[in-house]
Amino acid sequence: MLSITMARVWSSIDPEEVADWNRMQTDCYLPEERLCIFALLAGKPVWHSSDAEVNVCSMLDWKRCLAVHLWFMLPPTASVADALTRYEAAFKGSDEEGKYACAPLPSYMEAEPMDMEEEEEKEECKRPLYDLCFHLLKLYSDRHYSLQQLLDPLTITWERLDYRLSWHLWGVLQALHYSHLSASRQGLLHSSYAAQLEGVGLWHLAVFILMHIPDHIQRERAVRDMLTLHCPLQETDESVRRERFLTEKLLIPEQWIHEAKATRARCDADRHQEALHLYQAKRWNQCHRLLIQHLASDCIINDNHDYLLEFLEGLAVPEHSATIQDWDTAGRVYLDYIRVIKMLHEIQQTENAGYELERLHSEVTSLCSRIELLPCSTARDRLAQSEMAKRVANILRAVLSLQQSDEGAASIPLTQLAPHITRLPMPEDYALDELRGLTQSYLRQLIVSS
Repeated sequence: MLSITMARVWSSIDPEEVADWNRMQTDCYLPEERLCIFALLAGKPVWHSSDAEVNVCSMLDWKRCLAVHLWFMLPPTASVADALTRYEAAFKGSDEEGKYACAPLPSYMEAEPMDMEEEEEKEECKRPLYDLCFHLLKLYSDRHYSLQQLLDPLTITWERLDYRLSWHLWGVLQALHYSHLSASRQGLLHSSYAAQLEGVGLWHLAVFILMHIPDHIQRERAVRDMLTLHCPLQETDESVRRERFLTEKLLIPEQWIHEAKATRARCDADRHQEALHLYQAKRWNQCHRLLIQHLASDCIINDNHDYLLEFLEGLAVPEHSATIQDWDTAGRVYLDYIRVIKMLHEIQQTENAGYELERLHSEVTSLCSRIELLPCSTARDRLAQSEMAKRVANILRAVLSLQQSDEGAASIPLTQLAPHITRLPMPEDYALDELRGLTQSYLRQLIVSS
């Protein structure tokens, strides 16, 4: 068939003249290609000649069919919307000439031949599927045209779940102030494209996609879920680079990342990593509860005081401890216990530490009445409490001994030692040892006084 551009150089033909050829049956002497050109110039999409029916659009794709209607079937003042209306009637069969143009199928469907019967059956079983360019022309003609079918991936590709171009196209449409897409369809766009990126390992870019969800509650939940699934506990160069992208480029709060890592550590039963990330996430109450329930007793039993002290000193800040439940009867007791041990060690290495001894004495006596308040739910907790009680008793005895040596006295006054020792929660064997020592000291004092 001759080119459309070649046909446009011909002058227009009066439709009545074409009708005269048909009546006189002179059109049978013209080749079919030339008859197509004459019918086109006459504005006749379908011409019933003497020998056969000539369809101007029979060998054209849908874009050329639309162009033919815009250039030849309508007056020069017609708009793109008018051409679309005429073309739609042509491929749907609502025109007086019947169905003479091909439907605007996506390019991947145009490559597969389909006869009219198959096409009609397909349209009957489901809604029509048209090319993306056709939908864009419809949107250009009608600003309120449905965006849902325009952004359907099947208008672009046979991959039903490939939302790449659909998502980016939605961003362009938003920039052009097209906003009449329902919230549920927007959510489908974002979540589907994010799932694609997540499936190929680009979860940090999936977070970028999820950041476009309009509703802030749904957006935060979706981003947090993605971080929980993919933030690794073990740091690598790649993980550091991705976390830097999240915090510096996307402005994701670091607290969210640490909370995600704490959740992963809990799933892996890694209590130490969980406590660390809860602390970095500023979840003071959860971090304190984890320390008391799972880590503090082991630290006391194994004398790993420095590890526990790093957490407790941060939790002891007034702004933090004010939000912690049972801080005074749990975390603060452990903290004071470790500080007392370190204070005694420092005093023993210095001279003339009278003021420090007085302060240490008050700290130790206060601690004696608070150790029994520690929560003990396991045998390990009770063992740690007993070790703390025994060590505090020894510290109190050492403090009183240092005070007496400064005053020139030879023995420790039982009236200052016994009331505090009896309040410590010791097991029976520890309590019997302390009672035996107190009894012997009391007898020695009686002998000396007599």
